[in-house]
Amino acid sequence: MSNNPFMKYTEQGIGYIDSSCSINKLIIAQVPVKGIADEIEGKAVSEIFSTAAITKRALKDRQLLKVSPEVPEGELPFILMNSADSTDPQVKQAALNIANDFGSRLGLILLTLKTALPKNRLARPDWKEEHWQYWQNLKTIFIVGGLTYGGFGAKLIERTKQVCQINGSTAYEIRAFENAAYIGVMGCTRLLKESNGINVLMDFGQTNMKRSIVTRQNGEVVSVKNLPLMRSKYMQWNIPDEAEREKQAKLLHRYIMSAITDAYKKAESMGSVGSEIVISIASYTHNGVLDTKRGGYSKLSVLYKNYGEYLSEELSGVLKRPIKVTLVHDGTAVALNFINYPDSVCLTLGTFFGVGFTDIWQTLT
Repeated sequence: MSNNPFMKYTEQGIGYIDSSCSINKLIIAQVPVKGIADEIEGKAVSEIFSTAAITKRALKDRQLLKVSPEVPEGELPFILMNSADSTDPQVKQAALNIANDFGSRLGLILLTLKTALPKNRLARPDWKEEHWQYWQNLKTIFIVGGLTYGGFGAKLIERTKQVCQINGSTAYEIRAFENAAYIGVMGCTRLLKESNGINVLMDFGQTNMKRSIVTRQNGEVVSVKNLPLMRSKYMQWNIPDEAEREKQAKLLHRYIMSAITDAYKKAESMGSVGSEIVISIASYTHNGVLDTKRGGYSKLSVLYKNYGEYLSEELSGVLKRPIKVTLVHDGTAVALNFINYPDSVCLTLGTFFGVGFTDIWQTLT
C-alpha cells in the first residue's frame, strides 16, 4: 500500500481519497512571501482561485476587456481565455494582467503547501504532520485544466514558476499540459478490465460532460472519437429542502442516463461495445458511493446509496445487456496518466482545484 496519508482504503485494500485532501479548504493564514499578493492573506483557496474568483475579476475589468454588459457572467471565463490571444493590444494586456495575478496566487498557494508555516498549519486542523510532510516531499506538480490553455495559460504558468521559489531554488518542478481537455477520459482507460475492444468513457465535470468512444488493442489505445461536449446541468448542491433535492437528483439522473445511452448507441454503430463504462466524476467516490455533501453530483446519493450500482442496473435495463459502471474521482482519473512519475501530484484548474495522487495506482493493480 502507498504511504500517502490522504489515502483511504476499502476492505479489499483498494485506495481512494476523500475531501480531506481538498486544497480548496486550505486557508492562507500567512502568505509565505510578502509583497506579491498580500490581499489573499486570511482567505481560503476557494475564495482566491476558482472560476467564481476569475469571473469576479473579469467583471471588474470588463471595460478593459471590452466585454459588453449584455454578455452573461457565465461566459466571461471563456471570453477572458480568448482575450489573452486578442489582436487588440488593450484587450490582450488586460487578460494577461489577470493571468499574471492568478499565477501569483497559484505560486503562493503552492509555497503555502511547501513551507507549511505554523499559522497555516493551525488554520488546517484536519491535517496532521504527515499530511504537510507529504506535500513538502513532493517534487513535481502536473497542472492541467482549462486555465492552462493558450496565451492565458502560458502567462499564468510562467508567473507561477517565478513565484514558486524558495531562496532562489524551485519549490516544485511545475509541468503544465495544454490541450488536455480529455485527459480525465484517457486516465479512465487504465481502469478497464478488458484489454481489447470498444468502450464508452466519460468525464462528468461541474461545467461540462465529456464523452469518448475508445478502441483498444492489447491494452493500447488505437483510436478515440470524442463526442460533442454537453453542458452539465442540475449542478446546485446546497439544497436544504429534501423534496427539492430529490427532485433535482432525479432530473440529474435522467440527464446522465440520456448522455450515456446516446454515447453508447453511437459506439454501437462502430462495432461490438464492451460492457464496461468508466466515468470520471467531480465527486470523492469509492466503490460507486459518492460524497454525500460536496459538489453538484452529491445529490445523486439520495436516489441510491451506491450510485454506481444504481446506474449499472438502470443502464442494463435500458440497453438490454449487462453493464458495469465504474465511477472514479476526477482528480484520480487525471493522475492515472502520470503514474510513472514518482513524488508527483496533479492539480486540475477548473471550477475549483482538483487534486489527484499518482501513487494511488499502486493500490489499484
